[in-house]
Amino acid sequence: MATKREIALEQALVAAFHAAKSLGLDHFELYEKSKELIQRNSRYVELDYPHVADSRKELAGAWEQFIAIPE
Repeated sequence: MATKREIALEQALVAAFHAAKSLGLDHFELYEKSKELIQRNSRYVELDYPHVADSRKELAGAWEQFIAIPE
């Protein structure tokens, strides 16, 4: 079961996708670039390796929630 913090963080990601869309930014590109940065464990994201898969899962979950919101 997700913790309150996990739910809040996922909702923050959903809001970030919506903000990008509202600003006329390519929200799909934001999602794809975010996945890329997490996967590459780049200098922008300093995660321990075991957390990379979890981060991608949460990002994907937030994306699915975002695209499910009716226009």
